[in-house]
Amino acid sequence: MRDFLRELAAVAVAALVYYVVRGAVSDRADEAFQRARDILELEVRLRLDWETAIHEAIVGSDLLIDIANGAYFWGHMPLLIVFAVWLWRADRRVWRLFRNALLISAAAGMVSYYLFPTAPPRLMPELGYIDTLALRAAPAYQAQEVGLFVNPYAALPSLHVGWALLAGIALWCVVPRRSVRLLAIAIPLSQCWAVVATANHWMLDAVAGLAVCAAAWLIAVSLTRMTKLTSTRLPRFGRTPR
Repeated sequence: MRDFLRELAAVAVAALVYYVVRGAVSDRADEAFQRARDILELEVRLRLDWETAIHEAIVGSDLLIDIANGAYFWGHMPLLIVFAVWLWRADRRVWRLFRNALLISAAAGMVSYYLFPTAPPRLMPELGYIDTLALRAAPAYQAQEVGLFVNPYAALPSLHVGWALLAGIALWCVVPRRSVRLLAIAIPLSQCWAVVATANHWMLDAVAGLAVCAAAWLIAVSLTRMTKLTSTRLPRFGRTPR
């Protein structure tokens, strides 16, 4: 239990630093909106400009809006906390990979948010986007909109999607059952749909989130292998190698 509390405290401190830094660079609106327009233009060229169709598909239905809002809100931090506790108990090796990948991707996200502030679709109503969380989930939305921690221009990459991918990878590694692995695939896919449907991210934000977190997982695996290799080559402290 003591080890778990220590791990939890370390992740909590890292998360606090992440959100403080993320919220501290939110005053570059002109740059953020220009980058959003550039992203949309690039998506048109790549034929990835699916935001309008996905968003408009839910706007006419309160039920679909509530489903998208719920997936966006509850499928992020609340799910990650519950999942992290379960993963710690289920498989410490995979937990460490998950934790390390989470921290690596958070660091990458902080750098990107500082260098490339990007406005989300919800802040561009002139393009037909509606902030569905403000519309239908106001209390929960306001609870997460604490000024110190909020950067409205932290859209690129979408770590909502990326961290859902990390949870899916970890779940896939721990539980080999087919039904559970289908769930592991559904977690990032549902989050990818939710962030676009709620107008919180562009499609390329989601793609970038997947790429950043996939790379973070690979780095975490490589670091673990390097650590094991080093530990097998070095003599244990206090012993004389034969």
